[in-house]
Amino acid sequence: EALPDETLRKVAEDSGVSTLAVGEAVDPITYSAGESAREPDPHFWTDPERVRSAVKVIAQHVVEHVDGVDRSVVEKNASAYGARIAELTGWMDEQFGRIPPQQRQLVTNHHVFGYLAQRFGFRIVGAVIPSGTTLASPSASDLTSLATAIRTSGVRAIFVDSSQPDRLAQVLKRESGVDVDVVPLFSESLTAKGKGAATYLQMMRANTESIATGLTTE
Repeated sequence: EALPDETLRKVAEDSGVSTLAVGEAVDPITYSAGESAREPDPHFWTDPERVRSAVKVIAQHVVEHVDGVDRSVVEKNASAYGARIAELTGWMDEQFGRIPPQQRQLVTNHHVFGYLAQRFGFRIVGAVIPSGTTLASPSASDLTSLATAIRTSGVRAIFVDSSQPDRLAQVLKRESGVDVDVVPLFSESLTAKGKGAATYLQMMRANTESIATGLTTE
């Protein structure tokens, strides 16, 4: 079983390892609905601009707390990577621009895309698992409520993490009584090299293409 973030941080600090709570430094938001409502949302990486801010924060922390690093090299690399992320943001904005505003609605397997929704103007209709963690489980009433929301909003696709079974999403698709696609996304981890999302930039491009296609396909 994985250790909680705070426990991992404490273990690292006790071992003399410098730690940095990046999420706390990039204007975090809270979950807006579900069992995790009002709790801090850690999924800031779905917003590339917050990741660009994180790169600056990490670079500054490294030059200040890691012995033996070349400050100029770290700052040069951080600036170059930040420029690539800025380019990514522009590209994502163009791709999402293909989606009519009324169709920019997301249903996911759990609450993971709040930051992306805020950045690019999406509305979160709901999540199959009404929580910020996949450890939670939906009740029958949760599925019924979400199915009603899908029928009302006309959602075209349900997005699920590629590493997790989509059984619940398929059940919801049947419960909603409408024809929606179940589309896999890379939302929690990267893939091996050559598998579609081996880097952050690849992951974000793959997810953007999947979302744009899923919400514009007739």
